[in-house]
Amino acid sequence: MKIWVLFHGPLDTDHPEAYECLRLKEEAEKLGASLEVMSAEDFDLVIDSTDEWRAIYRGDYIDPPDLIIPRTGAETSYNAFSVLRFYESLKVPILNNWLAIETVADKLHTHQVLAARRFPVPRTILGKFPPDLDLIENKLGFPVVVKTLRGTRGGGVFLSESREQFKDLADLIAEANSSVHMLFQEYISRSHGRDLRAFVVGSKVLACMERRSSDGGFKSNISRGGTGSPHPVTPVIRDLSLGVCKALNLEIAGIDLLIDSNGFRVCEANSAPGFKGLESYCNVNAAREIIQLGLAKGKPRQSFLSRFQRRLAA
Repeated sequence: MKIWVLFHGPLDTDHPEAYECLRLKEEAEKLGASLEVMSAEDFDLVIDSTDEWRAIYRGDYIDPPDLIIPRTGAETSYNAFSVLRFYESLKVPILNNWLAIETVADKLHTHQVLAARRFPVPRTILGKFPPDLDLIENKLGFPVVVKTLRGTRGGGVFLSESREQFKDLADLIAEANSSVHMLFQEYISRSHGRDLRAFVVGSKVLACMERRSSDGGFKSNISRGGTGSPHPVTPVIRDLSLGVCKALNLEIAGIDLLIDSNGFRVCEANSAPGFKGLESYCNVNAAREIIQLGLAKGKPRQSFLSRFQRRLAA
């Protein structure tokens, strides 16, 4: 079976997400599949009404794979979405599909989908500049979390401790770019500096990890120096995480849960979750589980040349 991982950066050890691509390749080869890491920006799509139009990759026509695993997440470009839509039209299995990736890349859209289905999420307001300070204080209170609409690995997130600090930050953002898209979000004090990451593959929660800040800050991302430890996958965590994935049409996901006095709040869903920390702290083989799910969904395809030769023989 031929598998592609769609990626958006150089495949070297300095890239923060190279580990996942290399591990997927390692486990695919152990299971008898071939895996190539492909750059979405190196595809050219020639749109035609004939049956045989194909993609061009680095100057050459290329046959479709049997499976695509996008590892672009919130950084998925328009070109990458176009490539994914093209291969979905050819019925190539994709984990996750482009629409699910697009939904969770937009944090506001994610919360809209989940809130409409009554999943517990932090109260959130789409930012405008200048902001209505009274509205923010009445609906969210202070401290308040300020986020970019799209962001990964804890980037683009700031905790504004007071109304005055929030006003200073908002003034700075407005001066730099008043059209920027931001979110203002309720601060869950009990979850300060810690959260849970539930890792979902298919229909199961493979593992759950508690992440904690190592410097007393409110961000707990492993990629930003946080530490992790295994956390039991309780029935509540399992059902909540799987329910979120179903609502967002995700087959592979990292579900980030904030710890609240009444249980949990769904902070974010990630369509291309990192699993370096998870494999280390929870002693699970996430890469193998993903490849096995892909092998179950995909099936070897006939090449373009084989189909052409079959037509000639007929």
